[in-house]
Amino acid sequence: MVTGSRVQRSTFNTANPVTVIDSGLIEALGQNNAADALKIVPQNANSASTANISFAAAQQQGNVGVETANLRGLNPSNGGVRTLVLVDTRSFVPTTSGGGVDLNQIPSMLIKRTEVVTGGASAQYGTDAVAGVVNIILDKNLRAQGQVDYGQTFLDDGKNWHGSAAYGSSFAGGRGHFILGGE
Repeated sequence: MVTGSRVQRSTFNTANPVTVIDSGLIEALGQNNAADALKIVPQNANSASTANISFAAAQQQGNVGVETANLRGLNPSNGGVRTLVLVDTRSFVPTTSGGGVDLNQIPSMLIKRTEVVTGGASAQYGTDAVAGVVNIILDKNLRAQGQVDYGQTFLDDGKNWHGSAAYGSSFAGGRGHFILGGE
């Protein structure tokens, strides 16, 4: 079902294709955050990330270490965005100087799946979605999880540590659920 809309329908019968990246794929690929998971979608042009942006350019925009969604490569070079980012079908607060959302702020342990819509998204979601929509669905039945990763190249460089923990619990007789996560 398409969750970026209040209208429930099958993704096979819609005019707009939806690419879904579920938590199993994110885990199998060893992705550490929402930005890394989005890099596997061919429509995402990763033009400004921690791996390829110069410090001077990032500092000029005020976005050092930021990773944003850039569907179809349509984001302007001045830090603006043309990709709408939703979390559980609701707009996420912009966190960059150009109005984008830093995907590093969403812990990967909390993500159930990520849905990407690129075709005709502005007609359905508004002008913020000229390039498309990234909808990150959080796991609302999460109990307790933890993860520690380590990696390095065979040349004994590029060492990388990653740790993540998440906890969730129901309250009010199952009518509510809170989740807490960090990396």
